Amino acid sequence: MKVKLLSPDIYEIEDFISIEEQEKVLDYCKSLDESEWWTDDPKVSEFFNGKIKIGTKPDFFSDIDKKIRDLFFELDRVYPVGLNRHLQTNFMKPHRDYDPLKNTLPDEHVRYGLVLYYNDEYDGGAVNYPEVGIVHKPKARSLLIHGGRILHGTTQVLSSDVRYFSTTFVFGTKEKSVSLNKSIFGDIEQSDGYKYTL
Repeated sequence: MKVKLLSPDIYEIEDFISIEEQEKVLDYCKSLDESEWWTDDPKVSEFFNGKIKIGTKPDFFSDIDKKIRDLFFELDRVYPVGLNRHLQTNFMKPHRDYDPLKNTLPDEHVRYGLVLYYNDEYDGGAVNYPEVGIVHKPKARSLLIHGGRILHGTTQVLSSDVRYFSTTFVFGTKEKSVSLNKSIFGDIEQSDGYKYTL
């Protein structure tokens, strides 16, 4: 794994999953019936335009979950990875994973949002961090990690190739503030300066 700092509190880890893991996920995605992908109705989500896999996922996703948990210390909890897809014209509107003014979980916060990229042969579909001026398309098998308060979205997928990706969220509390695993990140860690104070 190779860790890069894109901006304070935004990291990219290349080769986060193996080629074998990637192939398992992509084979699984392509085997799914359309009825197993949940709606892209814009009334359901104010920012997500695409489809989400509903129901249970194969056991090999648990291995990905463990790899993600191993990136952090002192976390409160982390969601199991979701499975998503973007077709042509799909995108994600700019949003924040954690907004203190809209927080519905009073004792915890989303410290980091994560996006795992399973493929990269589509056109468009780049991640956009408008407040820091970054538009970036990660390579397949890369993991992006960004602070929960950082505004982010994606550009539209422009080709007929499908963009497959997973998202998840790492939660912290005032007592468990979440820190990055130094054996993986070394001295690269840079905070955006936010301190959770509730």
